[in-house]
Amino acid sequence: MKKLAHEEIIAQLQAQIRSGEWKPGERLPTMQELASRYGLSLTAVREALRLLESRRVVSIEHGRGIFVRNDPGLLEDPMAPIKGMEIRSLLELLEARLAIEPELAAYCALRASAAQAKSIRELSDLMEAQMKRGEEHFQTDVRYHQEIAEGAGNPLLAQMLSVVADLSAQGRRETDKLPLMREKAASYHRLIAIAIQERELEQARALMKAHIQDMINAIQAKGSCL
Repeated sequence: MKKLAHEEIIAQLQAQIRSGEWKPGERLPTMQELASRYGLSLTAVREALRLLESRRVVSIEHGRGIFVRNDPGLLEDPMAPIKGMEIRSLLELLEARLAIEPELAAYCALRASAAQAKSIRELSDLMEAQMKRGEEHFQTDVRYHQEIAEGAGNPLLAQMLSVVADLSAQGRRETDKLPLMREKAASYHRLIAIAIQERELEQARALMKAHIQDMINAIQAKGSCL
């Protein structure tokens, strides 16, 4: 299964840190330099670094640069206990999202800035256009949900979602194969974005819950489990 662009960058950066190429406390190249080095977009690099910062692997210091953290446990994957679970089904991942994302959507409708709400709407439009053209849209999908998490203004909940999102990358591809799931997902994403723009907290919560529950119902009907 091909990794998303930001996942490729995360893997390469972690490998270079483990090998000693970049040592604790050392400053990394700029985002632009990393994008050029890996031949990937600045957006993918920014997303990779954001996730690595949430995992305490790097520290992004505005005006100074990006640094490898000095933490003793730096070279260990902080998500290893979760990733090492013997049984992790797609249903379990969706249930985790169901517990987190409806509240994030509601908080986002309450707290997001006008610019954040506009960005979420633009991402929903972009995703729908990519789906219609048959293009890769998974990175846009991930970013859409992360933007909602950021707009919610609760870093702890956002970090919880980032863990689930990392684990469910393959699951997103599996649910995408379900009958009419693309069309329904595009509609849900658009309606959620509109609810956030219009500051409709309860509607945003209900739509996000319905979106995830719809995927759960479809998988249960199919009897599919990763």
